[in-house]
Amino acid sequence: MTPLTQADVHNVAFSKPPIGKRGYNEDEVDQFLDMVEDTIAALTEQNESLRQQLEQAGSGQPVAAGKVDTDAVRREVAAEYERKLAEANRRVEQAASEAADARREAAEAKKALEQKAQAKPAAAAASTPTNTTDTTMKAARVLEMANQMAEQLSADAEREAKTLVADAQATAKQTVDEANAQASRVKNQANEESTKILADAKQTAQSQLADAKQRSETMVSEAEAKAQKTVADANDRAEKTVAQANTEASQTIQQANDKANALQADAERKHTETMATVQKQQAALEARIAELRTFEREYRTRMRAFLEDKLQELSGDQMDPKK
Repeated sequence: MTPLTQADVHNVAFSKPPIGKRGYNEDEVDQFLDMVEDTIAALTEQNESLRQQLEQAGSGQPVAAGKVDTDAVRREVAAEYERKLAEANRRVEQAASEAADARREAAEAKKALEQKAQAKPAAAAASTPTNTTDTTMKAARVLEMANQMAEQLSADAEREAKTLVADAQATAKQTVDEANAQASRVKNQANEESTKILADAKQTAQSQLADAKQRSETMVSEAEAKAQKTVADANDRAEKTVAQANTEASQTIQQANDKANALQADAERKHTETMATVQKQQAALEARIAELRTFEREYRTRMRAFLEDKLQELSGDQMDPKK
């Protein structure tokens, strides 16, 4: 059944019962009272649901929207640390490779110098001992420079690798610290929002509960007032209908009596007139019958006299032979 609204209660109208019954249509009134009962039950159930929500909100249950995914933050920080550490290791390996290449080039240069020195003819060595000594010294200096360059490249690579590792560790620590601080801020903010949401939920629930209770009381009061007004109007209309019906019945009975009296008087008048006419016609017929009887007697007398005369004439003729 559709819930009853305030407009439905205000605009309800019942049809009139058949003539002879008082009040409104009983089926419509019962149906309206059922709708009022269902609406009050629905409002009561809604109030109970809001009360339960308010109790649950007051019990301190965690709010789902306020949870902080710290594991995701830690995973993101760890991934950033691994990426920077891999970059540092790659650069260390690159520096070590460059140092190894420098050592290899120095060794190759040293070997080439030794082979070149061994391949020189003995004559040249005997004629110019000073040049051989200079060449050997130059080769030693080149070898020393190559070794120094290789050691410097290796030291630079190790130093850069240590610097990169230290920077990566410092960056990772800073990132972790910032993530922890951000997680703490987010957690505190979530707690504040959760507390605010809980307070707002309590206030909203209390406001809705008060509004629902007020609406329920208002609708019940309006329904009772409407029902009382409807009953009073029904009684008033019923009394007016009964009085009007009695008046109409009296008028109808009086009109029927007047019409019956008029019909009876007219019938008596017509009967009198008819009887007078019949009597007049009867007198005329009786006079006519008397005339006819008189005529019959006279006719018979004349006929008899005529016949007797004729018989006498016939008798006289028979007696007189001259004729």
